[in-house]
Amino acid sequence: MPSGPDPAASPREILLFMVQSPDPAFTASEVGDEFDKTRQWGHQQLQKLESSDYVDSKNPGGNSRFYWVTDEGRQYLSETRDS
Repeated sequence: MPSGPDPAASPREILLFMVQSPDPAFTASEVGDEFDKTRQWGHQQLQKLESSDYVDSKNPGGNSRFYWVTDEGRQYLSETRDS
């Protein structure tokens, strides 16, 4: 699989999916499934978003980590609306 940015989904598209869904939080598998990618791809994208403070996460135990959009992520979406 080639490395580098994946043209399949931008950070903005991932954040939009998350805020437009009725679900409050997501796993890497759910994000990967939404974009027809793997759990690992979803995890990598969510880690990038988390390092930019656009999402936050919690591991309630077990193997699943849950991610949700932060106020900073919502602000990013608002600022990039016309992009």
